[in-house]
Amino acid sequence: MYRWKLTNSLEKIFFHNFDELKETVSGSMLKNEIHSFQLAGEFENTEFVTVECKVEIESELLPYISIYKIGYSVNDMPSIQIEDDDDYITKEPGLFPDPLHKVKDGKFTLVDHQVRGLWVAVEPEGKINGIFPIKFRLFDKDGALSSELTYTLKIIDAELPKQELLNTGWFHGDCLAVLHNVEIGSEKYFEIVDKYMRVYAKFGHNMILTPVFTPPLDTAIGSERPTNQLVDVAVTDGKYSFGFEKLGHWIDLCRKNGIEYYEISHLFTQWGAKFAPKVMATVDGEYKRIFGWETEGTSDEYKTFMTEFLSELTAFLKKEGIYECCYFHVSDEPDSSEEHEKRYREAKEIISAFVSEDKLFDALAEYRYYEKGIIKKPVVASNHIKKFMENGVKNLWTYYCMAQRGGVANRFLAQPSYRNRILGYQLYKYNIEGFLQWGFNFWFSKGSQSVINPYINTTGSTAWPGGDPFVVYPLDTDGNVVCSHRLYVFNDGLQDMRALKLLESLTDRETVMKMLDDVVGFDVYPRNNDYILGLREAINAKIESIVCR
Repeated sequence: MYRWKLTNSLEKIFFHNFDELKETVSGSMLKNEIHSFQLAGEFENTEFVTVECKVEIESELLPYISIYKIGYSVNDMPSIQIEDDDDYITKEPGLFPDPLHKVKDGKFTLVDHQVRGLWVAVEPEGKINGIFPIKFRLFDKDGALSSELTYTLKIIDAELPKQELLNTGWFHGDCLAVLHNVEIGSEKYFEIVDKYMRVYAKFGHNMILTPVFTPPLDTAIGSERPTNQLVDVAVTDGKYSFGFEKLGHWIDLCRKNGIEYYEISHLFTQWGAKFAPKVMATVDGEYKRIFGWETEGTSDEYKTFMTEFLSELTAFLKKEGIYECCYFHVSDEPDSSEEHEKRYREAKEIISAFVSEDKLFDALAEYRYYEKGIIKKPVVASNHIKKFMENGVKNLWTYYCMAQRGGVANRFLAQPSYRNRILGYQLYKYNIEGFLQWGFNFWFSKGSQSVINPYINTTGSTAWPGGDPFVVYPLDTDGNVVCSHRLYVFNDGLQDMRALKLLESLTDRETVMKMLDDVVGFDVYPRNNDYILGLREAINAKIESIVCR
């Protein structure tokens, strides 16, 4: 017995929830976005354990349709229950739907007494509009027609405006190199970087972490991450010189892939700016580390180095014509202690001699850093942003990571997808300038102590809730980046935000804001798929009524 069902992109298809999946047979989109939905199948038989089925599609949209098999990842820590709210699909460990594998020749496998799913993505690239049926013909193991299903997609003759939000998900080049067994900085390395950058930009990331030196992030004190340094350093007779060829290559790849903004990696260590990052150099012919955990961040030696380095770096960025698109980090997540505050101030002063304060930004939760004028562009944890908004802070950035588990949006594997996508509506409503997330592809354990297999280790070896460290998986055997269910849904939220911007340009902000009355904070919003999907359909209908009349 076979059962088939079309459902929307917010559902998560587990092995035994066929009846709970909401049937969805139509949708709408603007002609330059990505529209996704799913097809669920269930097979029950006492004779066969697995069966190979086939799907054929008949539609004028066929050239713009991609189909992926929904895979499953191991999640042994779905939540951290001490602080979590109850808005989770489950808090039990298990297999969770996430990686999306390209379907070849329409063939896919069903397993006896299990529900399996296909992800369907439509991307017309602005080339077509109208109402289009998408007919699915499903064939069983014997090649007999099992079922026919039709999804009707309306493509409205309007386009999303360019994304104004600055959006960065930390792009970890060393993880790419280690998982794909290539040398950082080699030609093969940059080929792989190029592939991931293409996906990175496609899904709404327009700013990228740029490792001028090995980023001092998620590194256990005293240990090292693989050297990931785009600026070459030489020391000859005690004098520094710098080479920017690799950085120039990186910039060229960013331009090629449409990434416009550059997030210069942190120039002091995480959580307090106490030490210098790892800096490798050729010293009188010998390649070795010249700064690291043994170097106080505000020491005279490092200060001298930074002075010379920043002078040349900023000159290079201006020559490349991208300085105005660059932002600089001091130290990630300083806390409220006087020690952290003092060191952060001192570290910032070193950079401020070369970089204006409106280009300095860091993730933090403490309002005092803004209140005292220590940092003018805070990237505020979403569960702490309310105080900043109440005090009228303009041009706010926000971020979430493993600590943002109580009420606010996030994209853990075990959370419902509306909790991922709602962020787009919130970013629009509260005029957020930028968003940051730390794990586009962090494939190491906590402290970068070991390499992990993302398919069977989604928690960094039980360091973070499953899914927090990454939203893409390593290249498949055909050399394609394996995207995730969560990456598509997150991008849907960004598209919602841009659709609201379009509607605002066609009407006014007051009109649009009335549609968002039910979103009353970063932690208070409707918690169901119908709200998300219904609101987007209402936005599309309003846009269509104006542009197509």
